[in-house]
Amino acid sequence: MNGARRTPRLAVVRVADASGAAASASASEPGLVGDQLPAPARPHAADETRGEERADGSAGRCEADTLPTVPRGRPARSEAATRPGSPAAPAPRHGATPAAPAPGPRRREDGGAHRHRAGTPSAPLPAVARTAGTASTTASPVEAATVAAAPVSAPGGTDPLLELLPEGPAVVYDAEGLVVTASREFARLAGTPVAEMAGRPVDAVLVTGGAPGPTGETGEIRRRGGATVPVRLLRWDRLPNSPHRALLAVDVSDLDGSETVRRTVDAAVADERRRLERLTRLAGVGAWELDRTADVWTISSVARTLFGLPSVGPVLRTTVAECVHPMDRPQVWARWTAMVETGARLDLEVRAAHAPNRLLHVRAERTTVGARVVITGSVEDVTERRAVESRMRTSTQRFTDLLAVAPVGVAIFDDHERLVQANQSLCRLLGEGQEALRGRRADELLDLEAELGPDTVAMPAPLLGRPAGSAGSISWSCTARALRRRERGARGELTDPVWCELHVSVSVDDAGHATHLVVFTDVTENRRVEASLRHQAMHDELTGLPNRRALTRAVSQLLSGPSARRTAVLFCDLDNFKRVNDSLGHDAGDELLVWLADRLRDGLPPGCSATRHSGDEFVVVCADVDAHGGLDALTDLVGKLLRTAVPVHGQLVRVSATIGAAVGAALGLPASAGGGEIDPYADPVAQVLAAAVAGGDVDEPELPDHPATGDLIRFADAALFEAKSGSSRVALADEAIMRGADEALRLESQLRQAMVNDELVLHFQPVVGPDGCVQTAEALVRWQHPEHGLIFPDKFLPIAEAADLLGDLDRWVLRAAVREAATWPAHGGRTASVAVNLAGLLPGDPDFLATVHEAVAESGLPWDRLVLELVETCLADLPPSTLREMNELIAAGVRFAVDDFGTGYSSLSRLTGLPAQIVKLDRGFVRGVATGESDRAVARAVVELAAAIGQTCVAEGVEDADQFAVLRDLGVDAYQGWLFARAMPGPKLAEVLARGPIAPDVADAS
Repeated sequence: MNGARRTPRLAVVRVADASGAAASASASEPGLVGDQLPAPARPHAADETRGEERADGSAGRCEADTLPTVPRGRPARSEAATRPGSPAAPAPRHGATPAAPAPGPRRREDGGAHRHRAGTPSAPLPAVARTAGTASTTASPVEAATVAAAPVSAPGGTDPLLELLPEGPAVVYDAEGLVVTASREFARLAGTPVAEMAGRPVDAVLVTGGAPGPTGETGEIRRRGGATVPVRLLRWDRLPNSPHRALLAVDVSDLDGSETVRRTVDAAVADERRRLERLTRLAGVGAWELDRTADVWTISSVARTLFGLPSVGPVLRTTVAECVHPMDRPQVWARWTAMVETGARLDLEVRAAHAPNRLLHVRAERTTVGARVVITGSVEDVTERRAVESRMRTSTQRFTDLLAVAPVGVAIFDDHERLVQANQSLCRLLGEGQEALRGRRADELLDLEAELGPDTVAMPAPLLGRPAGSAGSISWSCTARALRRRERGARGELTDPVWCELHVSVSVDDAGHATHLVVFTDVTENRRVEASLRHQAMHDELTGLPNRRALTRAVSQLLSGPSARRTAVLFCDLDNFKRVNDSLGHDAGDELLVWLADRLRDGLPPGCSATRHSGDEFVVVCADVDAHGGLDALTDLVGKLLRTAVPVHGQLVRVSATIGAAVGAALGLPASAGGGEIDPYADPVAQVLAAAVAGGDVDEPELPDHPATGDLIRFADAALFEAKSGSSRVALADEAIMRGADEALRLESQLRQAMVNDELVLHFQPVVGPDGCVQTAEALVRWQHPEHGLIFPDKFLPIAEAADLLGDLDRWVLRAAVREAATWPAHGGRTASVAVNLAGLLPGDPDFLATVHEAVAESGLPWDRLVLELVETCLADLPPSTLREMNELIAAGVRFAVDDFGTGYSSLSRLTGLPAQIVKLDRGFVRGVATGESDRAVARAVVELAAAIGQTCVAEGVEDADQFAVLRDLGVDAYQGWLFARAMPGPKLAEVLARGPIAPDVADAS
């Protein structure tokens, strides 16, 4: 043996059924064949509790185990001796009939016994049974085992008793425990001849009764000299047709029979079993096995729990069947039968009978081990898994349903950006079916001509292009892209593109494959609305011409380019346009403006563009004035276009315009090589706006405003003011005009500061009755300039109007006037009212009513002491909302006065429709009332009509006693003019009011 411990070789044991058919055993070592064992006696009655009694009364079969084989030249070891914890074979039950003896083996010519081949019919063989409560094995009458062994000599002599036993160390003893005979292998292990052992107690040669362990019953063969040989034992309590008993010993000396090694092996086996049990418990998977040949069930603890079986105890086939829910049993039985008969694998899910809400996944397959049919299976609780899968299916279905009903287009693209699936909304959006779209690349959906234009050669951005620097799963949104769209129908032609915003979500799996979920939101209509809003923001609503904002952007762009010095701006103001509005109405004025706008649009040369600045002002901008013969030639052309006769409301209205022009060269601008590319022979404003839209620059200019933009427009406006002040219809901005414009700009800035610092002052001119009592005092604003002294309104009101400061100025005058009037003294129980002339803060303005309320409330002035004066045109054709505001103030006590009535194109018929309580006769009629019959007739008519409708008539500009006498005879209610008093500061007015009535002969003429 060379001192090395040899590892036992294992043999597979085949078990015979109850009918006595032998099972073959195949050796794991080449050259070994299976032998048949004689049938041992039935086991003791006390040990029969391991097997389950069947309906026919026979014991259920138990599992077969593998045993170590005997090396060549050594006795074969018994299978039972190698099983962990095999006890001695139990005695037969009382009254049991011994099995018939097997016929002896045929002798070979060399004197050895012929072995039976595996599977040869034989007498009933001994079976291996487990003692209840242990892991040991013992022979039983139900099963027989054969052990594969190396060829050895036949048992000693020709004793028929030994021929009934397997080859190997065996001893036969009687009921008294005396040795009857022994095999030569046993004698060799004992070192004693068989003749010397015969008649001796078996305990003298074989120590038995060792505690059964995991590897079976152990013992020791006593040798001469006191040495022992460790063995494992297999017992026969009764040999067939014999009252004797037998022991078969397996030499385990080469396995190191020390107790420590055995315990280590036993512990390792137990640990392995516990580990496997823990793993199955952690995995939640139960294992089970059915040996159909022995009808024995082996079920793990997890499987018992899942099936609802007791944790310990035997299991019958009916018990296992009852673990399945009654409604599932027919299905299980059908699949079970198919598996047993055809070998089809069983794989199904059933409900547990003890917990119908739990779903068990059962798998099983049939295998054959020798003559045994074994069914091995597993069981797993898949309740939660199926619930999750159900929720996922529901979620997936909901996602599918959502795609189907989503009002936006949704598509899924694969890793190669090819369309895999599209919902119906996207199909309708693109005018194509899903089959036509499937497989198409994302970029093939783009309408490049709509995005980039028909002549572009630029490469468009990919439809699903990732943001720079991104990787893996990511989501992003894209600006609107143009997609091809077809008309409805199977063969629809391409039509206008559909613009869609894209929202892309990319998910990348572990293999690196990407899936694109893309949502297409149709923004075509939104783009149309945005384009309309952009157009409205840059164009005049009435005429359709570019507005002031577009003009500023275009001029800024032109002054930044190479034609800056040749860029010209022409301000055109229509002459007597107010007359058309007043006589024919605002609708007629609008019609006139539209007609003139179309005339400018059609008549201007290339490179020029007309815009509407405000009211009746048109502004023409020219990219290169030299291309049209210079500034003089251009202004002459524009003047001719605006000097014409226009049919309005059935009448032919003749119009003309006053023009002020300025050119970039007058500003001293250098030629610039930068700026945008503008064609000097195309509409400059349209080019600038188109470039802004293409660049996504809608709200702000693409480039900052050129610093000279405001100056060029302002100087052209100043030239217009100069032209209107003089006799010429055209004025070009020269050094003097620009200097005056600069002065006006400086005064504008100072005027703004004066309103903030209260540098403005109020003078008041009394309005007296026929008895000389002051009824009202009109507030007149003055500017106490730190350098120029007191400046009258005729000097700074045009500046305020040009700078759009009239509203702020009116607010300041209103607050100051009511605050001053609240301090005036009373005389004769009456206190004078205050009249405020409004030109920038008018009824209908968003803050008109709130401003008046706030000013009166802060001053404490009674509402009936406030008179608001407005010109006639401000009170004509008022909308209902404005009338409601005025009526609210009138109900509180405020009176409205029509200032300068009779000027312009007023008519007496309109007087009855004005929401005013006071009519002020213009000084133009008062001046000639004492000398001219026509003025006297007009004054009489106004006074009589005002009296008839309950209005008060006030005459303005009364300067001499004759005028006063005539007006008094006509019935004028009140008078205002130098005959009674000039405008005076507030403190002096307070003194006048305290003195009482003002007589005409005491008027302050200084």
